[in-house]
Amino acid sequence: MKVTKIYYKKLSNLGNYENEEIGIELEAEGKETALELLNKARLFVRVHGILQAREIEKAHKVLSSKESRCWSEVQNAMNTLEGFDHDKGELPF
Repeated sequence: MKVTKIYYKKLSNLGNYENEEIGIELEAEGKETALELLNKARLFVRVHGILQAREIEKAHKVLSSKESRCWSEVQNAMNTLEGFDHDKGELPF
């Protein structure tokens, strides 16, 4: 079976009985596997949809004072910011 498209979406609870659903459909270009497409879709949704400004700001604060933070907190902040480029406005792959 050849995968030609992958659709990924995530539903986030915003509080106050509000939700936000963000998704993307990717088409295979060449010899990409289903797992590669899925990982790209997850990355897009995570980077451009689910990350809120406060999460990004918190990660920057952690990294600016990483000497006084525990390793896992610094690692989580780095993972949060990985691949994020808010000025780019393009797909992260």
